[in-house]
Amino acid sequence: MHAGRRISTWAVSSWAIAAGAGVALIGLVALSPGAPVYDEAWFRGTLDLLKRHGLSVIFLREFPGAAGPSFTLVFAAIDRVAGLSFPWLRLINVGLLLASIVLIWRILKTTHGLPPASPGPALIAASLIALPTVGVSAGMALTEMPAAFFAVGAVFMLTLARNPDAGPASAWIAVLACGLSTAAAVLGRQNYLVMLPCLLLAFDWPPRRRDIVQIATIVAVVLAIAGPVFLLWGGLVPPRSATNADGLSLANAIKSAGYAGLIALLLAPEIFSVLVRRKILLAAAFVLSIPVAWVLGPGSIPMASLTRIFSTEVASAIATGFRFVLAFAAICFIGCFALHIWRQRMNWLTRFAGSTALTGILSNAKITHQFSSRYVFVFLPFIVLAAAPAVRMTWHLPLRLVIGAGIGLRALASYYSGQ
Repeated sequence: MHAGRRISTWAVSSWAIAAGAGVALIGLVALSPGAPVYDEAWFRGTLDLLKRHGLSVIFLREFPGAAGPSFTLVFAAIDRVAGLSFPWLRLINVGLLLASIVLIWRILKTTHGLPPASPGPALIAASLIALPTVGVSAGMALTEMPAAFFAVGAVFMLTLARNPDAGPASAWIAVLACGLSTAAAVLGRQNYLVMLPCLLLAFDWPPRRRDIVQIATIVAVVLAIAGPVFLLWGGLVPPRSATNADGLSLANAIKSAGYAGLIALLLAPEIFSVLVRRKILLAAAFVLSIPVAWVLGPGSIPMASLTRIFSTEVASAIATGFRFVLAFAAICFIGCFALHIWRQRMNWLTRFAGSTALTGILSNAKITHQFSSRYVFVFLPFIVLAAAPAVRMTWHLPLRLVIGAGIGLRALASYYSGQ
């Protein structure tokens, strides 16, 4: 078969899988329980809190959970117009996911100089829907999807602000919109504060005076909006959850990096090719993963529903082995992703999105109360944006998307069923 025809077949297959994952996601939502499940009841209660007190000091002080109120404000605005109830309330996050994919496509189309072997901006963006953790974050009425949408919107506005063809007025409107969108993201998931120092990498160095003013404006807008909320809280999280933010958890940072590494391997295995070419690095990562796995403790099974399939002994063995997998994946991801950013350092989007993803993933060390692989989703769009130059149109891309979509959708189904 002709090479061009083979690539076309792989691309069509990849598109079909991404579309199928989207249809399956909507189908699962349509068939999902008509009442809140898991943490949905907790966050659904914030809508009632907003109705009682409005956007007031009382509302902010009494806000439950560690995440900020962006989720509540977005859902309340849409609920007022559409009057949705479960399960249809979950479609809000599905819609925000699809909108985020469109924005990622536009960002990649206008920014990245992708290699000829790349699947193209549209397919890379669409691949987001077929990656692990996406199903749960987009298929449930939880907090991370609205925050991620605002974060992607901020990057989109940043691309408009940096467009050399944009007039002064258009550029400054985009800068202000970037600041507003970043503030909304930060008030949804406080981890997005790492975007602010990473803005320094979104411009060429030494930066021009205009660049410095734009960065300062974005930071000023974020601080002007989010700063008073944090001052009211007396910290980065609402008072009722302040104790959950005490200290640091190295184990959660390692888990986050490990899950991010496994997801990046499905999307862009080319990032890890240095480990294949230089076996000494692969061996070093393997040896280092042994003490790192010890930090993770006894380990846990990757999907709780597996405990219903295997015996207790087998499930325990899987849990023990999986902590070594996470430790190894974490080391490989941190090293290889940092190398990828360095090699693509002439591309401002990879510098900015990559550094935001890497520091953001590691910032999950601040999450000490509990850990969920959903927390990795918060920076998954940035991993997609940064990894885009390394995504290749190969015969196994459709297979990798099938695996990713299968994991994500199966996890969502297990949440719905309570398994």
